[in-house]
Amino acid sequence: RFATNRYQLLKIVQKYGKIEKFDMLFHRSGPLAGYPRGYAFVTYENHQDSQSALKRLDGKVVGEKTIVVRWAKHVNRDDADRNKPKIEIPCLAGGSKGGPNGPVSQQTKIQALEARLKMLESRSDDLIINRTATSERPIIERYQYNIHQPQRTDPKMKRSHHPTGSGGR
Repeated sequence: RFATNRYQLLKIVQKYGKIEKFDMLFHRSGPLAGYPRGYAFVTYENHQDSQSALKRLDGKVVGEKTIVVRWAKHVNRDDADRNKPKIEIPCLAGGSKGGPNGPVSQQTKIQALEARLKMLESRSDDLIINRTATSERPIIERYQYNIHQPQRTDPKMKRSHHPTGSGGR
């Protein structure tokens, strides 16, 4: 694990110039969630400071680790700073900002909700309860009821375990 925390690393890189952006990455899940991933991105305000930091920090020992400093992949600042197109995706006309033709009316929202409810009601995968099982009493209740009833026996089924009559030995 990387033992240097965000604050410590920020203090180290600040020595080489004014920082425009600093981003240290952390594990988001798994057993190392919350711990640093071992790398960060630093953007200095001017190119000279970034060159100085690259030369002086590359190979420097920080804590127990030797750090490696490299240029990040080149990103065209004009592309990054250009305004991105605004994409509006109304979900069943429920968005408050509306679509390309302006705000959505209250009536349109109501109609969209009603259509959604109708669609949900017509779904065929609803839970159907077995009606024969619901009309019967639960097994435990039937068992408890039968315990308290007198034993009814069929005389034909009754067997005697003791010999009757005079047929002894």
